[in-house]
Amino acid sequence: MIKAGLIGGKLSHSLSPQIHDKYWYLTGQIGQYSLFETTEQGLGERLDELQSQGFAGFNVTIPHKTAVMHHLDVITPEAEAIGAVNTVRFMSGRRIGHNTDYFGLKSLLDQNGFVLSGKRVVILGSGGAARCALSLARDEKAAEVIVVSRTPEKADPALNAVDYDTLNRIDAIDVLINATPAGMYPNTDACPVSDDVIQKCASVVDMIYNPEKTLLLQKAAAMGKGCTNGLWMLCAQALKAEEIWTGKAFDDAICRTIYNGLKSHAPLTNIVLIGMPGSGKSTVGRIVAERLSLDFIDTDALIEAQHGRISDIFETQGEAAFREMELKTARQTSQRQNTLISTGGGIIQTSAAMEVLKETGFVVYIDRPLDTLLKEVDTSTRPLLASGRERLITLYNKRHTLYQKYADMTVINDGTAQQCAEEIISKLEEMK
Repeated sequence: MIKAGLIGGKLSHSLSPQIHDKYWYLTGQIGQYSLFETTEQGLGERLDELQSQGFAGFNVTIPHKTAVMHHLDVITPEAEAIGAVNTVRFMSGRRIGHNTDYFGLKSLLDQNGFVLSGKRVVILGSGGAARCALSLARDEKAAEVIVVSRTPEKADPALNAVDYDTLNRIDAIDVLINATPAGMYPNTDACPVSDDVIQKCASVVDMIYNPEKTLLLQKAAAMGKGCTNGLWMLCAQALKAEEIWTGKAFDDAICRTIYNGLKSHAPLTNIVLIGMPGSGKSTVGRIVAERLSLDFIDTDALIEAQHGRISDIFETQGEAAFREMELKTARQTSQRQNTLISTGGGIIQTSAAMEVLKETGFVVYIDRPLDTLLKEVDTSTRPLLASGRERLITLYNKRHTLYQKYADMTVINDGTAQQCAEEIISKLEEMK
């Protein structure tokens, strides 16, 4: 199993677990991607912990992309030039720092046909994302690169940043790149520049991906400008990290599949929870249902109410008969509206059941880490786990890729049920 994760400050809205889970499913690999909210003071201890636990590596996000560099053995040239690391690989006892944002931004520009060579490029911001854009623009032989900061006197002198008054006096801009958080969820009413500046642009790139259309992009589109958000960049930089960790080459087709999946989320009336036995689906589901004023249904409880105990069904009629009952229950519950549906651990083995649930439901995979399941689950009470610990390991490895296949969202449940429920609610609110 590939173990990786994300280190940062606040991570509740991260899409990274969904991207990496889908990547592993599409490439036939088994992996687990975890989120680690960490203070700067705790970075060293966190790296020691992940390295000792056999992680392939991890991603780094705000605010640690620079601070993490002090804890690494090797920093690649592109990361050194940018002054930030967003991907670390553990290899032969060493910690190697990379920057895949550079690759992600280049891929985003290429996908949209935006050319920097010979162009005047304006970059908004003076942080790590802006330095990444500056490095790429220079490598692409832009004719002129102007970095704009609200506090240029505090910015890295190497950026030669100017203020926004200077920006307002520029007569024409070929490519404007927003590398600031202005307009990012939840502050979606913000726009980093005036309408007059947008009007002077030929193309606008916003590295923000949430919301899909920032106010900056809405205005640019209304003026007929070429524009794009940062979702493709997010997917591409994540897959480049996978290439670093696994040695498997980046694939545009897989990136497109993941990108389209993230982009095409449509409002659905139900929420469907999937995951291993003992992952917390029922407990978490009741909390989420109460908070969101949804009805709550447990498919296993419905089956038992109609047909008797599941263990008795397995013993007297066999697993095939149970799966038929499960499919019938899935068809019934999928017809409901505004309902949270907690499913049995093996429902993902019946593709027809998952297909009908996905017609009206947004599927959330609650991934309780295997080590935790082994400590907590009473295998004697579950028909398919009667042989104990080894059976649980086998089932997890077999089902994990199926959970990834059907999930619209993955949440790592390595804390309390309340914490897991809050993370689900937060991510759902973010997607509205």
